[in-house]
Amino acid sequence: MGNCGDPAILRTLRGWGPGNLAMAVGAVLRGRRRSLAADAARILPAFQPPPVIEGRENIPARQAFVLVVNHFQAPGLWVGMVALAITRAVAEARAPGGQELHWLGLADWRWLEFRGRWLPNPLSAVVFPRALRVWGCVPTPSDPADVAGRVRALRQILGYLGRRGRGAAAEPQPVAIFPEGTGTIALQEARPGSGAFVQRLSNHGFPVLPLGQYQGPDGRIVIRFGRPFHLGEPPPESDLTLDDWARQRMMGRVGALLPRELWGVYAAAAERGLAEQTGAP
Repeated sequence: MGNCGDPAILRTLRGWGPGNLAMAVGAVLRGRRRSLAADAARILPAFQPPPVIEGRENIPARQAFVLVVNHFQAPGLWVGMVALAITRAVAEARAPGGQELHWLGLADWRWLEFRGRWLPNPLSAVVFPRALRVWGCVPTPSDPADVAGRVRALRQILGYLGRRGRGAAAEPQPVAIFPEGTGTIALQEARPGSGAFVQRLSNHGFPVLPLGQYQGPDGRIVIRFGRPFHLGEPPPESDLTLDDWARQRMMGRVGALLPRELWGVYAAAAERGLAEQTGAP
């Protein structure tokens, strides 16, 4: 969700006030589980001006879902604050027991690559997984070769979504992903593998809920939930790989919720997504 040295993050954290900062640091040090939705409610008064929330009626009240969000990074605003606002909006629309939103987050920041191996930032490799677990997020490895880490993440995600097995949530709970993986203004390419990953979850029966966030003309952040849908399967005539096709389709539905000037590399997909969004799901 951004580099830890980013001035926007530092300004945001200062705006939380000493009490909330002490709470966050203490929680990470103790490693004790906290509710992200409840802590978002405590911190969000620092988000000024408050964001505009649209499409709340599209949030499933009970069914688990996969929230797919563009990684819009407004100048001077840490996207983590937007994630808290999204978390709070989802909690307010959900039935009791399923109000937590579980974000996928990198377990470490990539430092450098040496002889084909990823070397993580040693500080982030210790702090990030601990912080993610405290607030019920899912640590995902930054190293594409870490197959075991990805399997663990998938098992945890399916547990939150309510699939049977050890660690499954008592009530189905949604998960959220930023497929682009880094801050941007207009849409940029979703990370390789993200489409096939979301398509696999969709094939398990979990709908995809697209969300577009951007900065409106008045400077306020707009958070717009679209209609849930299932990715399905690529048509027989498609010459795209499954991952490429799924990335096109899910990012097209996200793009349909954004102004046209932010469609970026997914302009054609967003045009199709707009037709789908306004028609039958």
